[in-house]
Amino acid sequence: MPKQQEDILITIVVASVFFILIGSFVLLIVFVFLRRQRKNREEKEEMRNRFEQTLLKTQLEIQEQAFAYISQEIHDNIGQILSLARLNLNTFGDAVPEAKFNQTDDLLGKAIKDLRDLSHNLQNNRIHNIGIIESIRQLLVSLEKTGRFSTSFHTSDHFHILDVNTDIIIYRMIQEIINNIIKHAAASKIDVSINNEAETTVVTISDNGIGFDTALLNEERSGIGLQNIINRAKTINATVDVKSAPGSGTTITLYIKPKSLLL
Repeated sequence: MPKQQEDILITIVVASVFFILIGSFVLLIVFVFLRRQRKNREEKEEMRNRFEQTLLKTQLEIQEQAFAYISQEIHDNIGQILSLARLNLNTFGDAVPEAKFNQTDDLLGKAIKDLRDLSHNLQNNRIHNIGIIESIRQLLVSLEKTGRFSTSFHTSDHFHILDVNTDIIIYRMIQEIINNIIKHAAASKIDVSINNEAETTVVTISDNGIGFDTALLNEERSGIGLQNIINRAKTINATVDVKSAPGSGTTITLYIKPKSLLL
């Protein structure tokens, strides 16, 4: 091979190796840049999630404090006033017709009991003391006493209590769902079940009401009233699944991981 051709070949090889090295270097820089960019996005997402968790935690703490205050006010003030009114009713003697007296006494008795039940439902300490299972059972019993609903409650034999704070949040979510059923579903039957499946606690609340189009959940002002439930679920890393159709009732399922509470 002539000297000139050999020099040209060497030049081409050297240039090729040089461009390969340059290309590899550029690819390495791009790779590092993309990896750092992805890491920054993940860190920002994690920070945003932590901020949302902290914000939700604060909101729930304020809400629970408000519940405690309202419960105490009901017990100490409104309940006592109604009890005094009921006692005063007994001093009217024969001035009030017996039928009217009995009707008023019954109404006051019902108001006192309803307020007492409401006060108990708002108290965290009561949920602590009697547990989530008995709290849910009593909530459903109070619904049946209205005469508007029949209810059923099932827990699996292997159900285990989560930590106390998680139980309170689960109970509040069940309350919110039942309130939505009362307001919107026009239902006559409510079923609640709590089961353990593998490493997940599954809570299901279903009704036989009018149902709705779940596509409405994607609208900002759907009026379905599930935002509080979703917000509470985020604080315990739970997921919410909603199944419904017009005329077919609604089933809401909560999937909760044990020890997932971030509060």
